[in-house]
Amino acid sequence: MFERILVPLDGSARAELVLSQVGRILRREDAEILLLRVVDIPQPIAGVEVAGAFDIADLRRQAREDAQKYLHDMARRFAGKADKVHGRVAEGPAAQTILDSARKEGVTMIAMTTHGRSGIARWTMGSVAEKVARASNVPLLLVRSFRRSPQGDLEPSSPEEFPFRRILVPVDGSPTSMSIIGSAEKFAQLYNSEVLVLHVRPPYVPPSPLLPGMEAALPVMQPPPLPADKDETTAKAADRFRHAGLKVRRITLEGEAAAEILDLSKVEAVDLIALGTHGRSGMSRWALGSVAERVLRGAEVPLLILRTPSPPSS
Repeated sequence: MFERILVPLDGSARAELVLSQVGRILRREDAEILLLRVVDIPQPIAGVEVAGAFDIADLRRQAREDAQKYLHDMARRFAGKADKVHGRVAEGPAAQTILDSARKEGVTMIAMTTHGRSGIARWTMGSVAEKVARASNVPLLLVRSFRRSPQGDLEPSSPEEFPFRRILVPVDGSPTSMSIIGSAEKFAQLYNSEVLVLHVRPPYVPPSPLLPGMEAALPVMQPPPLPADKDETTAKAADRFRHAGLKVRRITLEGEAAAEILDLSKVEAVDLIALGTHGRSGMSRWALGSVAERVLRGAEVPLLILRTPSPPSS
């Protein structure tokens, strides 16, 4: 997972917050870091005379030179590991260029912040980060550019390394939710984290008395509550983490999945949420499952996401 990490940067201090996290990975693992700077300046249209076309060409050339210098300066932050850090400059729309670069470079993870130069208007992910999250085929580490102050306001995050002492891994028994286990295991081993394996079941609805002959109209009822250690949905994931030598807790809750995940992350002071989710291909590929979407937009801690592409609908 940590063999080849792509780190998109846009020149802002907010985007550079992720460097502290990949720096720790680089010190502990035999990883290679690719720093990517995307230059997005429209090219003149062939055959169409545009005023200032030559100025645009000069602007693009200058932007590439500035990007190269910037990446060189960023690479110098990784003292003693310079041979493992490389810069890449690419041109095009930011999100798609990040995804294309990840595929072309054969990266095993993308690490980026939720917001860069554009800042934040409310507690949601930036448009570039959202698009990458919805379409990346490799694990994505998302670090929040802002955090809650004790007064409840938003303030810029600080650049220190996150300890990742406690990782929350929601599962629902599906192969998609289990797909994140390997990535979460690697993170937990790197940071010696405790892992909380969570299963959120729909609320129990006791059957209501019906007239004879109306039994067929009964909705499918969720079985009554069960202790966490009896929940088979969390057993397989928990065993995987235990076999890796990690401390694990199994938690079973009832309620709406996204809300319970977000609430538990606060109650348990979770440092990272690791989430396996599904995506779609074709025209709908900028989409995620509804639970993942709410967690992505509502979580106030870093996220580790692995999207499993769904087959195209027939």
